Amino acid sequence: MSRRHLEVAIAYDFDGALAPGNMQEYDFIPKLGMKPRDFWSKAISLAKECDGDVILAYLNLMLLEARAKQVPIRRDDFVEYGRSVELFPGVEGWFDRINAYGKQRHLAVKHYIVSSGLREMVQGSSIAKKFERVFASAFAYDVHGCGLRTCPIAQLHN
Repeated sequence: MSRRHLEVAIAYDFDGALAPGNMQEYDFIPKLGMKPRDFWSKAISLAKECDGDVILAYLNLMLLEARAKQVPIRRDDFVEYGRSVELFPGVEGWFDRINAYGKQRHLAVKHYIVSSGLREMVQGSSIAKKFERVFASAFAYDVHGCGLRTCPIAQLHN
């Protein structure tokens, strides 16, 4: 009689855990013509000005800066940006190693992402297929895959 494997889950953050820095810093922010420190400083200032959340502020700032600089904000573009994200040494092989280790102990290991980074960028990364599910920030897209227009946070704050 075969023994059933007990399922276990491992949840990972992405930025700073699997990849150095923030995923937006590899291709997206440079495409805006900004330095990462300037982008994040602006996002933090926007959040403080609006008494809002930094995550929501950075997401909104991505849309605002992209529109201002005429950088496309399509779902496929964000997936493509994810392809350039570098991973820490050893991450590429980690999932197969831990799955094999679990199997030896009759465990079925399931991997998940829980991140304030962009789901589409994680989905474009070289390890995307290793995850059962990605729980991360995401934009709303129209039928053409383009990011929907939003009101600037500063206007919503009034």
